[in-house]
Amino acid sequence: MSVLIQTQNLVKRYGNLFAVNDVSMTIESGAIVGLVGRNGAGKTTLIRLLTGLAKPTSGSFQIMPEGERLDTSVAAIVERPSVYVSMTGLENLKAQSHLLGLPIDEEYLKSTLQLVALDPASKKKVKDYSLGMRQRLAIAMTLVGKPKLLILDEPTNGLDPQGIHDMREIFVNLNQKFGVTLLVSSHILTELGKFATEFYFMERGRIIKHATAEEIASSSQKRLRITVDDTPKAIEVIRGMCAPQVDTTTEVDTTIDTPTAPQQEIKVQAVGVDVIEITGEIPTTQILLVLAQNGITASNVVTLGDDLESYYINLLNGGARHA
Repeated sequence: MSVLIQTQNLVKRYGNLFAVNDVSMTIESGAIVGLVGRNGAGKTTLIRLLTGLAKPTSGSFQIMPEGERLDTSVAAIVERPSVYVSMTGLENLKAQSHLLGLPIDEEYLKSTLQLVALDPASKKKVKDYSLGMRQRLAIAMTLVGKPKLLILDEPTNGLDPQGIHDMREIFVNLNQKFGVTLLVSSHILTELGKFATEFYFMERGRIIKHATAEEIASSSQKRLRITVDDTPKAIEVIRGMCAPQVDTTTEVDTTIDTPTAPQQEIKVQAVGVDVIEITGEIPTTQILLVLAQNGITASNVVTLGDDLESYYINLLNGGARHA
């Protein structure tokens, strides 16, 4: 695979503020890369640098190998999408073709609208579009030049759950069927985690972690959250069915060693006045049985698994298993 984006010690400083600080990253063709970070972490500034909307203070970057990049090889939506509200969707795409100096290929433009679930025959003006329709039209406009790389800054902002789902389907379709590489910044981590293949995590202008979707999935641990009527006793009971081990980071860190369960490491902690959370490969039935045998009422039993959001929060908090 060829490298489409390469940055080396990229810096953007505004006075004493480092919006982007010593960022080095590599994005290869065929990837869907999620750019993750809280508001103010530097995501939009980094994208503005990569799209030429801002100039770096120092460092360098390259988009595609020299000789391979055309004017239409890269497309982007940064902040608010730009569309012509007095035109139809098809007229917008024709206008974009003119701006790019491309011949009008009406069949291709119609198929592009269909790709983003817009009717190419519709006479509706964009001013009458819903927000979701405008966002999909903006995506279609980026595709007029048949780009190899698409850079999107918060493309699902303001969309309802159905609109977010539709956008995800479009991104996956572009990547898998048309080979488009995507760099997507988003704060909706539960959604980003469903389609991105790798992630760069930013904090205070720096890249603090790069991980693939497979690496995040392999680090996940099952968690069991139970509402109980006696939290201290419940923790003591679970500790009693385990062989204690030393771990200063949790209230209880144990290894199950009973005839009915394989040896597994678990940790137990109170996460509320009447809620305990057990982490590890958990013999749920056995735990509930032991709690009942000891007169502890258990309810609202919920099985959880790590996702991108919990991975990110744990990373910010210095979690050992994500270091």
